[in-house]
Amino acid sequence: MKTNVAFCPHFHQPHFQLYNIREEVFRNCYLPWLELLEEMADIPGFNINLHFSGPLLVWLAQEKEAYLGRLQALFAKQGIHLVGGLADEAFTQLSARTDDILYQVRGYANLTTRFLGVNAREWEGLHIVERETGEWALYNMALAARAMGAKPLFYLDAETFFAGHFNYPGGPYDYCRQHFGFNDAHSRTTISHLPPELLHFALRDEIGGQEYFVLPVHTDFRYRLLKRQPFGAEDRSIVEPRHYLFYLQEAAQQAQEAARRLGKDIAPIIVIFEDAEKFGQWSKDPQGDGAWLKEFFNLVINDPNLKFCGLKSYLDENGFLDTYPVASSRSYPEWENWTAGRGIRGVTFGDEKLRKLMCRQRDLERLVQSIDGALLQNQDHPGISPGLLHDMVFDSPYRFKYMQEILSDRHPEDLARSYRVIQRIRNVAYQEDPRWASRHPSYGSGSYFDLQALAFMELAERLAQRFLARLNNSDVSYPEVSQFDWDKDGEDEILVKTAQQTVVIHVRRGQVIFQQAVADITWKYEELLDYLEQNMLLPQSYPDVSKYSQALIFTETDSELKEEFYPEGARMEYCRNGFAEVIRDGNGPIMAGNRNSANWVLEKLEVIDPKVVISLQRSIELEGEEPIRIRKVFTIEEAAVEVEWVVESLGHKEIYLVPELVTSAVPSDPIHFKPCSWLGIRGGEKTIPYEIVGRTKINNEAEIDQEGFEQVAATRDELEDEVGGETGLPEPQTIAYNY
Repeated sequence: MKTNVAFCPHFHQPHFQLYNIREEVFRNCYLPWLELLEEMADIPGFNINLHFSGPLLVWLAQEKEAYLGRLQALFAKQGIHLVGGLADEAFTQLSARTDDILYQVRGYANLTTRFLGVNAREWEGLHIVERETGEWALYNMALAARAMGAKPLFYLDAETFFAGHFNYPGGPYDYCRQHFGFNDAHSRTTISHLPPELLHFALRDEIGGQEYFVLPVHTDFRYRLLKRQPFGAEDRSIVEPRHYLFYLQEAAQQAQEAARRLGKDIAPIIVIFEDAEKFGQWSKDPQGDGAWLKEFFNLVINDPNLKFCGLKSYLDENGFLDTYPVASSRSYPEWENWTAGRGIRGVTFGDEKLRKLMCRQRDLERLVQSIDGALLQNQDHPGISPGLLHDMVFDSPYRFKYMQEILSDRHPEDLARSYRVIQRIRNVAYQEDPRWASRHPSYGSGSYFDLQALAFMELAERLAQRFLARLNNSDVSYPEVSQFDWDKDGEDEILVKTAQQTVVIHVRRGQVIFQQAVADITWKYEELLDYLEQNMLLPQSYPDVSKYSQALIFTETDSELKEEFYPEGARMEYCRNGFAEVIRDGNGPIMAGNRNSANWVLEKLEVIDPKVVISLQRSIELEGEEPIRIRKVFTIEEAAVEVEWVVESLGHKEIYLVPELVTSAVPSDPIHFKPCSWLGIRGGEKTIPYEIVGRTKINNEAEIDQEGFEQVAATRDELEDEVGGETGLPEPQTIAYNY
């Protein structure tokens, strides 16, 4: 009996990736991979399971058409298999809608059929983004797979989803020992988990009646693959193909013996999963990596006890070992370290920036929910009450499809088109890479992706507002003002939307925590719809959306603004928001705008058409001094935010109020990548003192012209190594102040 080896490289690039990165990875990795696969494809016994992210397929179709043609020819060969998945590599765990998973799986099926000639019924399994699962995701992924005719077969990490668990009297989970000082004789594990050697077979599970199958992935085969170089100074291990083959043979022998003890006559399977970019891109040595892989492939093909296989092909031929539950709501160990064992949803607590993006998602989703509700009002289904119909549709995986049919049958064509492109933008904004790379401890921020998503979501929201107005036979009017807990921190914010901006003000902190600007362009409905369709139905590789929509305040989390609960270093980081302030008097600075001391109270909120006026007030108590009373008044116009501070102090000879102006680095064109930062200053005096805070501190004064506007650029050529004792981060070379 031969042991099966399923080799599963995952080719990944996100939407909105930068030009230079895509082209470099294409040269170092994707092209060498293709050449190796073309060489191996006709060799008897060679099988491989490939997964390409939806964004990568779209980019290849737009930029590398010949490459895609060669890929399609490869998939026509017997041993080259495709693993299905989600169209946008979306984190479905963050989604607010049940139907997004089926939408994503159907979208990926459309891509693979169109560009690779492989339909969903031919997939060997489904790739789950970062193996990030939970009961909800597994249930809906299995349901979506069946709806598309695919086998609900996933690969998940053995060490995470099938981790061993033992407890015993006096152990770490003996709470009688912990709380009362005696051992609980019943505090012990009674149901066995499978040992590692039995995790080389297919396993069955079901959630909510939805059956699915799992092939465990073992980290030792991931980490040892292409281990041609040391990872660090203390690492002296090199893994040659013959060593790797030995590890496979050893695992195969142990798995066969374990199955025999259970009386099972099933051939084992060893799943090797790894990012395809490990070949060529990580090492920058595609020739050396290619030689390693080619030697390994030939060793397996010629081994009398091993053979390459497809995933579904293995399951169809051998069946599964047993029904055994997945320890769901988990992801792989490194990921769990970064998210405190809470998966991607845990990041929404620790990363304020991601939370803001999610809140903008929810703003758009509430608007779409209103659209869906308006559409359902006119539906007549005998025997079904309106409330029951609403609940049935909103909780259904077919919600999007049902709404599309209503719009196609009973409404103008442009509304059906609008609904489709709004759904498209929602899903793209959930894509995986920004949620992962932005929060990765080594690779830095993926703000560029988030900013592109925010830009498109803003325009989609503008389209959705007009959509809803047409359904209700009304007009969109600005400003729109609402007060509620926008960012779900237990405190109120004020959300203001004008024709040219969206502004969110945190009441207690007295700060602008989000601001998105929209260009002064009067688009007709059809023009806005056409633009979004052209750029997002099949997302353009290098869109120009930042000409029309930019986040002005959507900053990185800042290590200076943090709460450390544990000495080990785990922390929460906060964003630096707009219009915080520092008060300086003879006794030094008073941080009036930080989180724990800012206690602004809403005094007045009124709309004085076309302006919105928000008045906040607070009093700062000083030891041995009269309190300082401050009123902060935000005046939000169509295309500006004006802030006025009124300070009332008794007995203080000198008080300096220093507001902190904050702006985000916005994406430039993704080919040349020269990001800048836009900050509008409308001055009323001859000079505006300002300070650029970074690796160096530069004091400058901008001369204001007669109209009160000026542009100033400060260039820093000599960068200091440290600021405040900490190594400085890369800074843009130019900060441009524009109005």
